[in-house]
Amino acid sequence: MSVTRTVRAAAALAAVTALALTGCSRGSASDTASAKGSGKKTATLIMSTLNNPFFVSVGNGAKSQAAKSGVKLSVQNANNSDSTALNLATTAVSKQVGALIIDPVSSTSATASVKQANGAGIPVMAFDRKPEGGKLASFIGYDAIQAGRNAADALAKSLGEKGTIVEIQGLLGTNVAQDRSKGFEEEIAKYPKIKTVAKQAADFDRAKALDVMTNILQAHPDIDGVYAANDEMAMGALAALKSRHLAGKVKLVGNDGIADALAAIQAGTMYATNAESPYALGQKVVSLTGQVLDGKKVSAAETLQGKLVTKSTVQEYAQYLVSIGDSADVPAALRK
Repeated sequence: MSVTRTVRAAAALAAVTALALTGCSRGSASDTASAKGSGKKTATLIMSTLNNPFFVSVGNGAKSQAAKSGVKLSVQNANNSDSTALNLATTAVSKQVGALIIDPVSSTSATASVKQANGAGIPVMAFDRKPEGGKLASFIGYDAIQAGRNAADALAKSLGEKGTIVEIQGLLGTNVAQDRSKGFEEEIAKYPKIKTVAKQAADFDRAKALDVMTNILQAHPDIDGVYAANDEMAMGALAALKSRHLAGKVKLVGNDGIADALAAIQAGTMYATNAESPYALGQKVVSLTGQVLDGKKVSAAETLQGKLVTKSTVQEYAQYLVSIGDSADVPAALRK
């Protein structure tokens, strides 16, 4: 969906929600912001998608932590649909769930879901992508601007600080995509001998990135490096590079640290990723949700930091994932 269509959809959803709130309020927004426990250790987690390995891993980490925290957790899939996300939130609110956890499809459209829960006095936790409006008990996410900076420095290092590059952006209706791009572009500008010859969004999607990279290579067959704002897009770009026998020759840097990216780094077809463990993110979100449901105060925001992973450190990072219980996201060859 384009940014324009996303904004229009968000406006429509907000209007629908405004009507819904008149009949479902059972608490004030200030009650929600104070994060007081509801006494019900139930939570609904609405994922933007479960067709992306990153978010599947988030869900696995969340379920693991829910068992430890005594939270009865329901994981729902919005299938990258603003209207589906709002419908799932409406259902959770109508069932008076103890807490609502959301990973917004877009930062703008998520406001409707947050405000609906606010009106019902249900604390809202958001992660990865931050809603533009409404009151949150807490927002948990990785430092997206720093992620972009880390990727820029890694790509520059791989190229000896000179050459031509391509930037493949994420879903520009989200703060994560905007901030990763901002960090990358600000940092890469510090390397005057590196020129960005193409910049295009592929919406964090592998198939779209394959198409985008294929088209870019037709116009710029002699590029030296590629930055993809997530590893799913990096894998799409890698497929396009492989089709032209450029894998490993064109330096590729991604973000997230999914299993496919770790395997590509080990194989030498991808230079680096700014790894942001989705499993650890899911654990953190539900851990804080459990505290909110117990009536404890939590910070308004929790910023997590990623780890740059290259071939020299990929084994170490794999061991870290295993240590937190996330062996599923480690390629078999790295499970040592």
